[in-house]
Amino acid sequence: MAIMGLWILILSLGGQTGAIPACEDALFSPEEKVELQKAKSVEDRVKIYHSASMRIQKRLQDSVAKEEFGPVPEMLKAWTQLLQKSLEDLESNLKTKKKPRSLIRYEIQVRKAIVDTGGYKLKASPDLQDAFDACLAPAEGVHKKIVEMLFRLTS
Repeated sequence: MAIMGLWILILSLGGQTGAIPACEDALFSPEEKVELQKAKSVEDRVKIYHSASMRIQKRLQDSVAKEEFGPVPEMLKAWTQLLQKSLEDLESNLKTKKKPRSLIRYEIQVRKAIVDTGGYKLKASPDLQDAFDACLAPAEGVHKKIVEMLFRLTS
């Protein structure tokens, strides 16, 4: 009986704590989390951001292709959070004059993903349009800042 009471207490407390939102969890796969911890340079982390962005976009593409729009808003939030996290890392840690190839590849991937996401928006129902708009505007802002970084680094 005491064990049952303890179990109920633990479950009720679990609901009250600041648990990590599902979209936070979706930013990085377990492998990417390990790689991020081991990454020594910002260029290495950019490769991980690129990989995570591609993974999220692939899941988004698959959901839209199957017309399963239920998880789409969370995927859009996760992708936006990933882009924002990567931008913060780049702004604070990218100090080199040399144009990192990983950053160029990441910029290209983000640019293509924005175009693709805009296409997915056309296939989505009207009730999802706001979720797409809330994702695309910040994504375009992040992309613009990445492009500015690339040109600033080369001059």
